Amino acid sequence: MNHIRASNIFCRAVIAALVLALSGCTFTRLMTTQSEKPTFTYTGSELVETSQSRAIVNFLFSAHNPNEAGLKNVIVSYELSVEERKFAKGDDISVDLNPKGDTEIKVPATIVYTDLLPILGSIIKRILSGQKTIPITVVAVFSGKPALYGEAGKEEPVFFEKRMTRTVDIPLPQERRNK
Repeated sequence: MNHIRASNIFCRAVIAALVLALSGCTFTRLMTTQSEKPTFTYTGSELVETSQSRAIVNFLFSAHNPNEAGLKNVIVSYELSVEERKFAKGDDISVDLNPKGDTEIKVPATIVYTDLLPILGSIIKRILSGQKTIPITVVAVFSGKPALYGEAGKEEPVFFEKRMTRTVDIPLPQERRNK
């Protein structure tokens, strides 16, 4: 009787080990792989829309995730300024990063021209001198405490923070310049 019971326990243990080994390949790979921090690159901006009162711009970034698994819980925040005077910001824009490769990130920003009133003198000088754009400084912060994810779900946290600063030329209102 003990022989049958021991044999039954052994068979169950072998089956359980096989099931865990086969289904846990991704889990094992994730747990034994050293996680690396992603890198971020500013790639440009695209003007989405302009009107008399605002400009909508996407600031474009590329993220490279060297890990075998994707990253969730990555946050992007930004501040916009002209001549070191902040006038707009966006917080907690959530993005996911593809595994073992690049992800294009579009950070949308609405630039309301009335928010630029504190630097109106500078803007008027630019308009009167015939300039068609205004340099806006973008400070983007990519941060997170994401966990590696894959077929096995969340696994190992990867903590990081990357700050980037770029100056981008944004169009000034067309109508006012032509009057």
